[in-house]
Amino acid sequence: MRLTKQTGYALRILIQCALNEGRSSTVAEVARQQHITEHNVFKIVPILVEGGFLETSRGRGGGIRLAKTADEIRIGDVVRVTEETHIQADCFGGGADCAIRPVAPINRILGDALGAFVEVLDQHTLADIVSARPVMGGGNPVLEALAPIS
Repeated sequence: MRLTKQTGYALRILIQCALNEGRSSTVAEVARQQHITEHNVFKIVPILVEGGFLETSRGRGGGIRLAKTADEIRIGDVVRVTEETHIQADCFGGGADCAIRPVAPINRILGDALGAFVEVLDQHTLADIVSARPVMGGGNPVLEALAPIS
């Protein structure tokens, strides 16, 4: 399964906020540090606020920060708000003679597989990601945390 860029950006935004340890960050700061356009950060922040992961504040010293501690944010929950977590084989042609109906169990099988995938993600938190990798050589710790392990 391939996750969308939106989910990758959402995780990077959350990781950056976790690294800031309670300090608010501006959208411009997060965008610059994570190499994400401000437009994309502005697009994803409301999704993360609605999901209960971020909170925002206005004015001097305002910005975005985690709404809960990093160990309370499950990766599966982030995926649920940023991805389509329901799979259904589509019928083409639209009529009552849908060719997929006789094999309807495929939808249950696909749903079970997706459910198992997200269930594994539920076993991990934002804190796991932030603390999993040491900072290497003064680079960007978030990008290094998301880099593949060799």
